[in-house]
Amino acid sequence: MELFSEQAVYDTFPVVVELPVVWGEMDSMQHVNNTVYVRWMETARFGYFEKVKLQSMGAQSGRTGILKSIDCNFRLPLTWPDKVLVGGKVIELGKDYFVIQHVVFSCNHQKVAAHSKAVIVGFDYGKQKKCDFPPGLVEKIQKLEGMT
Repeated sequence: MELFSEQAVYDTFPVVVELPVVWGEMDSMQHVNNTVYVRWMETARFGYFEKVKLQSMGAQSGRTGILKSIDCNFRLPLTWPDKVLVGGKVIELGKDYFVIQHVVFSCNHQKVAAHSKAVIVGFDYGKQKKCDFPPGLVEKIQKLEGMT
């Protein structure tokens, strides 16, 4: 994924979080540890969940989403100080799953530092098994993504 400006991130992703690169996120190799990128993506993913009200819907129904899988492609080592924009966008949607694409964009370098895809599945915590998403969630995602 090629994005060449901060504005392009905001134009491409319906949910974007701005996060500072923190000194303590660097490891012995003097760059941000790879696990931190995944944590940043988690923060953006929960920002997305908040925007479509997934957690509040889940509290009412006992059904919400759970991470099934995530991949991450690292393209640029980051260091402190920097600021990253982390975007989230649903690129595939079903009644019981969706795939969210993430990007980590370095404001210092004006480049994509990492990108990923995460699969979220509907999960019934009471029954401890996969299920369809709560009623209305798919429609909220479609509206946010301009899919309708």
